[in-house]
Amino acid sequence: MKNVELLAAAEAISIAEGIDQWHGLMKLLLQHLSVLPIPSEIQSPLRIAEAYWRGDSAVSADDLESAKSETWDYLHLFPRGADLKTPEGRTARALLCVLEPDGDIEMRSMTADWFAAMIWNEA
Repeated sequence: MKNVELLAAAEAISIAEGIDQWHGLMKLLLQHLSVLPIPSEIQSPLRIAEAYWRGDSAVSADDLESAKSETWDYLHLFPRGADLKTPEGRTARALLCVLEPDGDIEMRSMTADWFAAMIWNEA
């Protein structure tokens, strides 16, 4: 799937659910992440992202920031640049995409690009 396809699908979710386009993109990316093998070390950040984007009032933007730090801690376990050569590292980098609480049109495009590159090797 290419970034333009991700953005179109996210827009359809946004319209159907009456949510903003960033929220729609996050929900779509989480759907794709949900079918991937997620390393145990980053299961907790994924659960936090899922709860946040589901609208769980117990999860805040601060929780997303903590989850992002936890994901970066995991990525720092790899030798520099080596994470990009492993499915686990690329999945963790894709997970970082859903740990941002908001984004404008440029950020949506960049996020879709990065996610596609990490998951499907698409640009």
